[in-house]
Amino acid sequence: MVNLRKKQMRQSVLLILMFQALLMSAQGYISIDNFSTSRLRNKTGDNFGSGSMWIISGGYNIPIYTKINDRKQVKSFSASAYATYADLSNDGEASQMNPGKIINSGLNLTYIQPISKKWSVLLTGGAGVYAPADEINLKSVLGNGGAIFICRLNDNLSLGIGGGVTNSYGTPIAMPMMYLSWLRNGKFMFNIDMSNTIKISASTILWNKLKLELAPMEIDGLLAVRSVGNKDQIYSMVMFQSYFSPSLRFSDEFSIFAKVGGNWIRGISARERSLKSFFDSFKSDGNEDPYFDVSLRLSVGVRFSFYNNQ
Repeated sequence: MVNLRKKQMRQSVLLILMFQALLMSAQGYISIDNFSTSRLRNKTGDNFGSGSMWIISGGYNIPIYTKINDRKQVKSFSASAYATYADLSNDGEASQMNPGKIINSGLNLTYIQPISKKWSVLLTGGAGVYAPADEINLKSVLGNGGAIFICRLNDNLSLGIGGGVTNSYGTPIAMPMMYLSWLRNGKFMFNIDMSNTIKISASTILWNKLKLELAPMEIDGLLAVRSVGNKDQIYSMVMFQSYFSPSLRFSDEFSIFAKVGGNWIRGISARERSLKSFFDSFKSDGNEDPYFDVSLRLSVGVRFSFYNNQ
């Protein structure tokens, strides 16, 4: 994973952050994550100090309207709110290369409408604040919108393609979007999800209360608009991680969970906030972009609902 091109990281983090409210389950969550100290370096061998990170995040999805037709297709309209606060502790040059504290928050509206026996269209739009905690202003407000056409190939697999619009680089630009959802149920459940994150996982439920989940790959990230000198920058962080997660369900409305795993690479990049910079990133091999080495990830949290969604 260390050899992945950094432009692929930047595309991934934009997809995750600007459309993370797509198809969220009808529940809320609050979690606390800790990433242990690791070195910051690049592929040419330069070292820039070290850093660790704490993240507090939460969100809630409000299903305004939901209906299932005779073909078991879902028609729904929902609103999702989410917020993330990251506290980065860095030493050496890493303290100048990274913001000290980052806030990501937003509100999204999502509408799903069946249009044929196999096809549905998903429409989403919203806005949020993505900035260092001490630099929040109008430039920190990023808007997004998108449409994805989803084909339900069978009961387990759905594929989709579409496009989204974001003003992350100042002038609104269009970006392609891919959707993939594969779920295999049974004693063991296998899942590949490219809706609100990029995640591969397997899980099983014991005694109807305890769920055990293994996620070999999950991609997540942070985004911030910041000022450096007299220019605006887009700072992005992409995290490739794996973890084991037990969760204990007390009722249909409340459960607790923990995660233990590794963050294999935490790549960062900072680019001028302009269309030229966006297109120039495709010409770069990304060797100059630094990344944090492997670190331990520990997480605890709760999932909850104000009513029974079943």
